[in-house]
Amino acid sequence: CTDTSPGHFATTGSTQQTACAPGSIAPSANMPACVLCPKGNSAASGTACEECEAGTYAASEGLSQCTLCPHPLSSKRGGVTCSICKEGFYLENSSALPDEIFRFPTEHCKACPLNANCATNTTLETLGVPRNHWRASLLTTEIHECDASDHCSGSGDAADTGSSRRLAASDGAGPGCDLGHTGPLCEWCVSDEQYFSRAERGCVDCPTAGRFGVLAGVVVALAVTGVFLYRALARAEAWDRFRARLDIVESQVGFQPKFKIVVSFYQVVATLGPVYGVRLHEDFTRWMDIMDAISFDFLGLTYPDACIGSMRARLLISALWPCAAFLLIAAAIACHAFAQWLLSDRTDNLRRDLVRATQSRLIYWAILVAYLVLPSVSRSIFKARQCESFNVDELTGDRRSYLVADLDVLCSADDDEYRGLDAYFWAFFVLWPVLVPLSFLALLLQIRRDVRAQR
Repeated sequence: CTDTSPGHFATTGSTQQTACAPGSIAPSANMPACVLCPKGNSAASGTACEECEAGTYAASEGLSQCTLCPHPLSSKRGGVTCSICKEGFYLENSSALPDEIFRFPTEHCKACPLNANCATNTTLETLGVPRNHWRASLLTTEIHECDASDHCSGSGDAADTGSSRRLAASDGAGPGCDLGHTGPLCEWCVSDEQYFSRAERGCVDCPTAGRFGVLAGVVVALAVTGVFLYRALARAEAWDRFRARLDIVESQVGFQPKFKIVVSFYQVVATLGPVYGVRLHEDFTRWMDIMDAISFDFLGLTYPDACIGSMRARLLISALWPCAAFLLIAAAIACHAFAQWLLSDRTDNLRRDLVRATQSRLIYWAILVAYLVLPSVSRSIFKARQCESFNVDELTGDRRSYLVADLDVLCSADDDEYRGLDAYFWAFFVLWPVLVPLSFLALLLQIRRDVRAQR
């Protein structure tokens, strides 16, 4: 008797050895029978089973070769089925059963979304997000490029879709953001002592409170200087001649109406975006950036919004500072009239003239202040309703909206801060965008005869 060779078998009384059938092996000599390769393996030779390569599978025992996974599926090494997605695709629902994935591969494996990296066996939760990109949750394929921030870290933990407010950061960083940054597109700061600066493309420290004192001092100094210059020039004969020439030029050219037209045009264009949601082309708006100096945005020109406090406090300051400014002007006009009265002979005729003159000046300044600040104040008021929405669940289609002016506020009735803005918004909406233009209309109707007479 002779020994059988590996890869062969022989039963008792056989006169010759028999090679193992495809898919079975005889790993050693003197095997009475061949052994079938288990699932996930194949037998290219009769001596050893080999695991299926990644991207192939063996669903049953005794296979001579592994089968390629159908598009767009793949498998791990030694796979018995294809239940993961190949490179360039992701598994939409990670809780799907392997058999369901294999039977309906195109329903479960979706093409890799824009701005994402999809290696083999990528799921919706494990999408590769490159740096300088951000997504609102692990269950969304909406990946946004961070245009204003340099602190989007890309892949990593994303938003907790179960929380109502998402900006609570752990370890000093928000989901998908670098240290110190959080919120949508990483444009909010973890620290209350910082604000997000688009110029710096990140969080910077808030200015000190002394900045208000410096600005107030500058304003007072300019006002006092202007008063002294006016009184000094008023006594000079050259100033009288200059004013006479200026009046002649004004009557011929008409600077005041042209200036009003330019300012009114800017006010309309500046209001289209935040109030009506209309976006003009950058080539059209770029040349108007120089006119931002006359926007009279008190908060924007003096102190970063996020450093002032809650959205409610910002709304109050934005809507009421023109009223405070007018009251100061009115107090100055009244004091000037009272001083004139004290220094005069205090006759009744003079008193009536001073009262009429004071009333005219108050109306003039009220119209001027309201005309100049109406667009900026209206924009600030509408910021309480300007929200940006992000998809947070691809399967259910759920979205989450954030207040653009304060990314710590959700645009939802469930958010106490947002719900508390309703009364302020409607009160100031009626006061500024509604009553102020109606007051202008009433004044125009009152003087329409005089206007027509000067045509």
